[in-house]
Amino acid sequence: MGMILLGMMLLLFVLSVPVAFAVGLTSLIYMLLSGRVPLPFLAQRMVSGVDSFPLLAIPFFLLAGELMSAGGITKRLVRFASALVGHITGGLANVVIVANMVMAGMSGSAVADASAAGAILIPPMLRSGYPAGFTAAVNASAATVGPVIPPSINFVIYGSIAEVSTGRLFAGGIIPGVLMGFYMMGVSYVMARRGHFPRAARVSLSELWAATKGAFWPMLMPLTIMGGIIGGVFTPTESAVVAAFYALVLGMLYRELRPKDLPQVFAKVMVNSSVVLFITSVFAVGGWIVAFEKLPQMLTGLFGPIAKNPVLVLLLINVIFLVLGCFMDALPLLIVVVPMFLPLVRGAGIDLIHFGVVITLNLMIGLLTPPVGMLMYITCRLANVGIDQFVKYAWPFIAALIVVLFMVSYIPETVLFVPRVLMGTR
Repeated sequence: MGMILLGMMLLLFVLSVPVAFAVGLTSLIYMLLSGRVPLPFLAQRMVSGVDSFPLLAIPFFLLAGELMSAGGITKRLVRFASALVGHITGGLANVVIVANMVMAGMSGSAVADASAAGAILIPPMLRSGYPAGFTAAVNASAATVGPVIPPSINFVIYGSIAEVSTGRLFAGGIIPGVLMGFYMMGVSYVMARRGHFPRAARVSLSELWAATKGAFWPMLMPLTIMGGIIGGVFTPTESAVVAAFYALVLGMLYRELRPKDLPQVFAKVMVNSSVVLFITSVFAVGGWIVAFEKLPQMLTGLFGPIAKNPVLVLLLINVIFLVLGCFMDALPLLIVVVPMFLPLVRGAGIDLIHFGVVITLNLMIGLLTPPVGMLMYITCRLANVGIDQFVKYAWPFIAALIVVLFMVSYIPETVLFVPRVLMGTR
């Protein structure tokens, strides 16, 4: 019965049924048909599924992202990135990538970064003569860095599922996130040369200094977050509160965030947080059913003789998630599908911190691919361009990210080196 219900749930995902309702409906049908689980357990499990201290980080990281946008922090970071790399071939495309790499150390959300940076950078790119498809593609691709460079909402959720240190996950994402940015800048450079895209004039030293001064306090935020976690001053969950408070204070000091703006900011964060946490609570029921039906053990059995070979296990998991990412959003993949593979990963001797970063990178690539890529839809809407034009320019960025994915998969030190240096061996 477990496999039938899992197939039903995946079918509902493909049919674009909202994920929470698809999982909730499947769980309800299971309880009614099996007769082995009392119906009140559904509500009980939903409540216990979000009764978790680490998950408190989600609303606060979302709040930090909104306060950054409303308080002028994003604008200052974009100005700094423009002064730093705007003159390189690719111009504003490089600015998009660098700005997202810097913002990644603050919000932890790819969707938030794509919305905030895209709203600022897409209009000037279009006015400068960049093709609309390329503009949407580079903004969407750059946003994938957000949940890999710490902090990261995805790492918070994965750490809760796999019961591993969120701080180590944060540290493990630093090198892969930087590699993603550099590889995408390389793609942007090649595409800009071939397409003769415009680039900005080199700024003077005084303009660079002014932009650097303007971005100095915002750029201290990621250092404060990681320094506090490594130093044991606060937990990764508490770091989200620190990030939100830091963004609030800066917005007030810059006089771009006024008290009358806060109700609108809080309302937006409450809606977005409610959506994420409601989905998480419903998926807690689905995840329990998956474990109750012993689907992870069945999956391990299906892999047979390769189950102990980490190279082949990672290859198959990467292929499976790259395909599923085309049809499912990141959150259902993370909460329902990832737990099914954890016993297999443990059996193959793969480090769970390493696996968490690999999976997160996989999920980010899925946000770019049609037909359900969330980042694709956000930037296409902002650039007013069709999906066909987006795909035309996005595939080189996707290919570069896949290269980084396999590099990170088969060179574990790209993930494990920084946590080991900063936090010692476990």
